[in-house]
Amino acid sequence: MKQRWYCLLVVLLALPLGAAEMPLNMTQGVTDISGKVYDLHMTILYICCAIGLVVFGIMIYSMIYHRKSKGAVAANFHESTKVEIAWTVIPFIILIAMAIPATKTLIAMEDPSNADLTIKVTGSQWKWHYSYFDKDIEFYSTLSTPREQIDGDQTKGVNYLLEVDKPLVLPINQKVRFLMTSDDVIHSWWVPAFAVKKDANPGFINEAWTRIDKPGIYRGQCAELCGKDHGFMPIVVNALSEADFDNWLVEQKQLAETEAAAAAASMSQTLSLEDLSKQGEQVYLARCAACHQPNGAGLPGVFPSLIGSPMIKGPVQGHLDIVINGKPGTAMQAFAKQLSAQDIAAVITYERNAWGNNSGDAVQAVDVGNFSSNGAATPNAAAAQANTATAMVDNTVDTLAQTANQAVEAVTKAVAPEDLPVLTMEQLMAEGEQVYAATCAACHQATGAGISGAFPSLIGSPVITGPVSGHIEMVMHGKPGTAMQAFSAQLSLQQIAAVITYERNAWGNNTGDTVQAADISNYANNGTATSQPTVAAQVTDTATAGADTVADTITDAANQAAEVVDKVFTPEATPTLTMEQLMAEGEQVYATTCAACHQATGAGIPGAFPSLIGSPVITGPVSGHIEMVMHGKPGTAMQAFSSQLSPRQMAAVITYERNAWGNNSGDAVQAADVANHGQ
Repeated sequence: MKQRWYCLLVVLLALPLGAAEMPLNMTQGVTDISGKVYDLHMTILYICCAIGLVVFGIMIYSMIYHRKSKGAVAANFHESTKVEIAWTVIPFIILIAMAIPATKTLIAMEDPSNADLTIKVTGSQWKWHYSYFDKDIEFYSTLSTPREQIDGDQTKGVNYLLEVDKPLVLPINQKVRFLMTSDDVIHSWWVPAFAVKKDANPGFINEAWTRIDKPGIYRGQCAELCGKDHGFMPIVVNALSEADFDNWLVEQKQLAETEAAAAAASMSQTLSLEDLSKQGEQVYLARCAACHQPNGAGLPGVFPSLIGSPMIKGPVQGHLDIVINGKPGTAMQAFAKQLSAQDIAAVITYERNAWGNNSGDAVQAVDVGNFSSNGAATPNAAAAQANTATAMVDNTVDTLAQTANQAVEAVTKAVAPEDLPVLTMEQLMAEGEQVYAATCAACHQATGAGISGAFPSLIGSPVITGPVSGHIEMVMHGKPGTAMQAFSAQLSLQQIAAVITYERNAWGNNTGDTVQAADISNYANNGTATSQPTVAAQVTDTATAGADTVADTITDAANQAAEVVDKVFTPEATPTLTMEQLMAEGEQVYATTCAACHQATGAGIPGAFPSLIGSPVITGPVSGHIEMVMHGKPGTAMQAFSSQLSPRQMAAVITYERNAWGNNSGDAVQAADVANHGQ
């Protein structure tokens, strides 16, 4: 019997004793912290095995020696204070014994102080950007596994999907601090050998650190699902001795000088279309094919096709701008720091001539340099005049907004709270319901239930049931970064008071709060309201006069801008696009401008945003559709896009809406049609 017990003991202990040699077990790593993490892992494993040995040993022993066939009779007792104390105290002691080393290790892992070297790690789809602080060195690290291996045309290498073109180089025996962030979505920088795994969040900085003990090459990867090519975002770290690292720094500076000289020399080179296309194809496959696909077809609804794209077929300056500076709010990155001028020129040439585009354009490095130096495309003097006029309008708009806000503040302070009317709950609820229906219901719905994932419910909301001051703050000043606007300049004090009262007592909220216009006034001026009507009138008159003056100024500026734009963008000068081109560009404009409300499928949101499928506006006269898009619909969430989109963009999106989702009107609206309607 003893031999059986010894065999069982050997089996149970074999797992932890041989864990260090198991390929699927946690590795010990090459840093002090990774060693502590490994030791902690093994300690917990030993404790778990010991607990399992005791528990299963007692259970098996009881089943064998206290079974019914041997005449065992179960003890009959109700409770045992000693047993209850034992099974409470013993687990508590075990947990404390586990928590002490775990806490020490976690504290050590989160202490990046006194670092010898600081590196900023920026994740983006799907590459890493490393910047060495105080070293004037930065570079991008991207996957270098050949496309043939990924497509299955070649045998996969030893480091398949774990190899990069430029590894991160670190010195050993120095404390290296990492600052993690992201350009787009959440990534996670994970190198198991260092016991470092830290999320890279857009807009935030996370810290981590390591001190490597052994030279060598260590590999990791992004550990946070970050998009379709998440599995193609490896990390490679080359740990060098301190002397070798210093030599590497010198080499990098020399390399930077060589690249700068080569870039300067490329400005005077003129390559043939064939040479540019050949080089551009290599750059495209390495940098662009992950999104736009090797065949340029893109992914519908995600990454636009480059075949016959308006960007590809349009002016070269627009193509240069999007490659060099990217497109904010989309996955299109800026490649100014990622590619040389020669590479940018080559890939643009390739895109404009591949897949049947055949524009014949050959973009040279000097074109990229000139564009970068000018900062923007300036194809002719007329466009420059339009830009100047637009800037003048923008500046005047800002001035008007500031003056209007000052006027509102002045009027708010001028009206004494005691002079404002006091309404009953019934009066406030009646007026508040009207204000809510006209101003808030489009988003939060008439029932107050909101739209899940888009606009929060007001039923039992913390803002609604919380302090009144927080509710007033939200309505008056909005919430930056969300769709919640500031209504202090849109609604009167009494309207704000009424709608807040309504929201706090409708749909079962029933707080009993009655908010008066005086409460809004007091909140706005923090008790500084004056009760002198003469002074109030003077302040109001002054503010109104200032607003009128600025309004006259903006009108003049707008008229001047309109004249310039009319001269530059005459209907005769606008291009005529094919249905395919209009649909392709329109789909992009719709996705970025309209889909948030009307949905990508055009089905809208019942009760909030109307469906565009078979809509009377869509299937009706084109002029009505143009009117709606250009000037919006007062009293609804439909904005005026005449100042947000160009005539070409409006023509494209109208064409797309009239022919997508089965509408199939056959109408092809041109920029000239929109320009003529505007005149």
